[in-house]
Amino acid sequence: MTDHGFDLKQFAGVRVLITGHTGFKGAWLTRILNHANAELFGAALPPESGSIFKRESGLDFAEQKYIDINNRKKITKFITRINPDLIIHMAAQPLVRRSYREPIETFQTNVIGTAHVLQAALESPRLKGVVAVTTDKVYKNVEKNEGYFEDEPLGGTDPYSSSKSASEMVVTAWRNLAEISSDKVIIAARSGNVIGGGDHAEDRLIPDLIRGFKKNQQVIIRNPESLRPWQHVLDPLFGYLAVAAKILNSESASGAYNFGPAEASKLTVGEMSDLACQFWPKNPGWIHRPTGDSLHESKLLWLSSDRARSELGWKNLLDARESIKWSIEWELEAERTSPLDALDQQISRYQEMMK
Repeated sequence: MTDHGFDLKQFAGVRVLITGHTGFKGAWLTRILNHANAELFGAALPPESGSIFKRESGLDFAEQKYIDINNRKKITKFITRINPDLIIHMAAQPLVRRSYREPIETFQTNVIGTAHVLQAALESPRLKGVVAVTTDKVYKNVEKNEGYFEDEPLGGTDPYSSSKSASEMVVTAWRNLAEISSDKVIIAARSGNVIGGGDHAEDRLIPDLIRGFKKNQQVIIRNPESLRPWQHVLDPLFGYLAVAAKILNSESASGAYNFGPAEASKLTVGEMSDLACQFWPKNPGWIHRPTGDSLHESKLLWLSSDRARSELGWKNLLDARESIKWSIEWELEAERTSPLDALDQQISRYQEMMK
């Protein structure tokens, strides 16, 4: 047993499907489950340029396919054929600012795509359950200092957050369908601003800073005073696995869990940028320049993780300062050796902290 309330060894031989496995969190989760000797399957869009999957061929799968979850026929056929024990559903359009440019596509993927996966899950005979990963932005944000609890109202003002709130409605509806027609369990997992090595996404603070550092260019910061729930990618991923362990063990669990950072991680965008500059050698720094657009971005959003701590035995092991330090160290190590070596080193360090 670990500090997170489960033993990773129990995933050995378990048939796990990760949707969205070619994304940033998907790559990290893949490698964790490789170490656990899970029988791993992946369904996702092709990896984007610069992603860990583009840079590293050593991530192991029994089978992976490039499938758009909007294609109901293809994702259903794949899930039916591989017949997994567990699905960790992470495929999504995950970017707020892209959602303004592509609102229909964002809703299609995050809402209808999720329904496609969950319906196929209900029809999969071997499956025990689904961990459906969403976001902190599902909550109706009134920018309060206290963390949001799992039973607080959901909502959203931009296409991304409203689509993820709608996807939570899908999760709830299919959880009820599962209770009526099967013994399968569907649980939502919500986390905050996840950072870590290998993230290359557009309009995200740490990837933007690292791209600038590598080019020796000052990075433009939009909202340096905004508070964000910073956490290292390994903290919520082990939270998702704690939920998955509950499902595999047929233990009672709540319908949703928050995996947010500790109070010490309540830092502004500017403070996090300063920390990144401290850890990157000979960096060019950053400058504040408002975008001039009217796109809405929350200034404060925080989660309460009390339920995850009390019911799952989960807790954060890395605060914001350590998270940014690990992120910078990963990038430098990946350049020196390989992305796979960098993943393995940090996963091993984290597991040592869990003991």
